[in-house]
Amino acid sequence: MQGMTRSLPTPRPAAPPLVVPPAGESIVLATEQPASVAPLLRGAAVLVPLGIAALTIDVPVAAWCKDGAWPAAMPEVLVKIAGEIHRLVTLSEVIGHTVSVVVLLGLVAALDGTLAWPMWRAPAFGRPSRQPTPQQATFARFLGATFTGGILTDIIKLLVDRVRPRAADFVSHSSVWDSFNEAVIATITGSRSNINSFPSGHSAIAAGFAAALAWKYPRGRIYFAIFAAMAASQRIVSSAHFPSDACFGAALGLIGASLFLRWKPWQPTARTLSGRGSGNGSGNGAVNGSPAVDAV
Repeated sequence: MQGMTRSLPTPRPAAPPLVVPPAGESIVLATEQPASVAPLLRGAAVLVPLGIAALTIDVPVAAWCKDGAWPAAMPEVLVKIAGEIHRLVTLSEVIGHTVSVVVLLGLVAALDGTLAWPMWRAPAFGRPSRQPTPQQATFARFLGATFTGGILTDIIKLLVDRVRPRAADFVSHSSVWDSFNEAVIATITGSRSNINSFPSGHSAIAAGFAAALAWKYPRGRIYFAIFAAMAASQRIVSSAHFPSDACFGAALGLIGASLFLRWKPWQPTARTLSGRGSGNGSGNGAVNGSPAVDAV
């Protein structure tokens, strides 16, 4: 109709040009955004005094777990429920065991395309081809966050001896300080592991692993925290550690994780390339024959 005009659609801004790196160079993360590690440090700040307070209940809790008997007056239905919970807690050891965690890390890397195992070679700053890709750099932080706490606990175990509940005689030595007593430790036979109770390495690895998972997949952070708590509980109910050992171990796991999770994990965005450049300068968004990754 006359007198009526049709508005034209607003033109979309032009997309930034696609940059293809020179041949042999790997794509590195151009910018890194800081991530807050305050929740991890706050968690560690809570666990340390909790571990100190747990020293007052270490012996009675460890003695009860070692005895393994439910109260005689406990209803049968509650015994069955408690038995199922105990079974679940026992299975949760895989979250803190080094070998099983490595297997789980491999599964995570296989399922998540934004992660890649780092190359086992030192980066050469003068050779761009030796630099890690964003996927490798992110996963390297993942690995560091998971295992640093466990390494710290192993160092402390070399310096501080403590009898494990499974090897302790709570009838003759009913004080919590007897578990640190050198005269008592000298009577412990068998593997040296029997005097490596303090702190819990499993709890440290479980806490670090949960922190790394929450850093990369924040929507599941509650579940990861629950899994880590169950893994720490498993060390107590299996008479491998005192409650204070688990608290201090988990605190070290969170502190170790905070050293590596200060930057947000890499995520693919529009016009992001990964891998090595084709070097043909065509700007067609393909690297090694693969199209550019779209925004997710």
